[in-house]
Amino acid sequence: MSAWEGTGLLLRHLLRRERFATPAWILLLVVMVVGTVPHYARMFSTEPLRQDFAEFVRHNTLTLAFGGQLSNARLESLAAWKIGDILYSLLGLMTALLVIRHTRAEEESGRLELLAAGGIGRFAPLTATLLLACGASVLTGLLCALGWIALGCEPVGSLAFGCALAAPGCVFAAVAALAAQLGASTRMATGMTFASLGAGYVLRFVADGSGQLWLRWLSPQGWSHLVEPFADRRWWILGLPLLVTLVLAGVAHVLVASRDLGSGVLPSRPAPEDTPGLRSPLALAWRLQRGLLLGWMSAFALLGAFVGGLLQGLNEVGGQNPWWREIVNRYGSGPNVRISELLAWVLLLSLGYLATLYPILVTLRLRSEEEQGRAELVLSTAVGRVRWAASHLVFVVLGPVAMMAASGIALGLVHGSNTGEVALQLSRSLEGALLQVPAIWTIAGIAVFAYGVVPRFTSAIGWTTFLFINVFGEVLGPILGLEYAVANQAIPFHHLPRILSGGAFTVIPLLVLTGLAAVLGTTGVLVLRRRDLD
Repeated sequence: MSAWEGTGLLLRHLLRRERFATPAWILLLVVMVVGTVPHYARMFSTEPLRQDFAEFVRHNTLTLAFGGQLSNARLESLAAWKIGDILYSLLGLMTALLVIRHTRAEEESGRLELLAAGGIGRFAPLTATLLLACGASVLTGLLCALGWIALGCEPVGSLAFGCALAAPGCVFAAVAALAAQLGASTRMATGMTFASLGAGYVLRFVADGSGQLWLRWLSPQGWSHLVEPFADRRWWILGLPLLVTLVLAGVAHVLVASRDLGSGVLPSRPAPEDTPGLRSPLALAWRLQRGLLLGWMSAFALLGAFVGGLLQGLNEVGGQNPWWREIVNRYGSGPNVRISELLAWVLLLSLGYLATLYPILVTLRLRSEEEQGRAELVLSTAVGRVRWAASHLVFVVLGPVAMMAASGIALGLVHGSNTGEVALQLSRSLEGALLQVPAIWTIAGIAVFAYGVVPRFTSAIGWTTFLFINVFGEVLGPILGLEYAVANQAIPFHHLPRILSGGAFTVIPLLVLTGLAAVLGTTGVLVLRRRDLD
């Protein structure tokens, strides 16, 4: 029997299983890309406005770090600068989750073993999954390119931009395929893939923010930036992600053939024979969660320190710039706010938005413990369900506090050292960072509520909430023509007091968000007491 036997059959099966999730992802990404062109056409309606904005971007390190280099002031270039960097990572996230879901997760559940017993070749599941993931990425890029062409954008440049969009999706699909072979569990594979995705973004971020542009060559997202579809149009760079995708996919297939089904090339670390420290559910939860928490704290501290250094290189901009007016309207509380203070608040908000992923991942780990049967073993002792769940939910509550504190302290120390006001900047940055926590807790409450009430949909609800928080108010709302204040009514971060951008401190929204999080989380735990475990 051929190792690829049944690949077509499995591909049709995967298409059926993904008939809702993947099209929804593609539709979301295409709307974001295509809608950016008319949005920026309204915002920058004249050539002088576009030139003014392009000059502002080129001379401010923080805007370069967040969006990358801007080659010229053409409308297409501005739109690609605005949305491209976001989409490069989102497409990678889409394909990575798809690959892990249909490879390592299926193997861990035992379903791949059943397929193998039914005459399916060893390579078929991995090959079919990669074909689906890369096909979805290419389709997304093609639809985005066709949408831009329909709006009157340059056809060749639009196609190049579509290829640049599709490239990271294919690369991170192959990264996930390799991680699925290396990791002995879904958690290990997901961790390695997310680390690669995050490292790629951070390398590109640091490269453009620090001026060390050679670092872009080390990042899949950076390769897409290097294509410059509406300037030099370096088609040959697209060969690099294609080569890396083929190599990683080839290595993944080699490892599939050489390892035992159900195992990983990197085995899980064996548990010690004697574990005197694991005398309580909280100690066990710390053992399971400490790596994730310490990794997030370190990453947030590094990001805070790096961007704190970038704040020193900002230029002030006149109030007539439409981009600046939009930023002040969204995040400021007065027209006279300084750009360094306002963008420090925007940075902390961005870290807060990202931090919402941490409690979702912790809650998903709780769900994984239940699905794999390990929770039942713990609950067969004198430990009750509430105590077991609460031991993990401690990290849902305290983890965001530690992460945001690390970022605020790092940002304040670095920015204060540059300005000579260490005590002032440290206190303001730390206060601004900790203000994000009640909004993060609200998202955590939604995840815990989903786990307790509808456990099978915990992952879907968690990821949907994360994407909604990060995409709707900031990207989709303006594209759809909604006012920022209207689009963000459902975003908890919108209701925080804007103390770093001219606003006054008020405790009421913080109490409301904390109370809402407490109600959602408590409801989820109470329902968990009564429902059947999987």
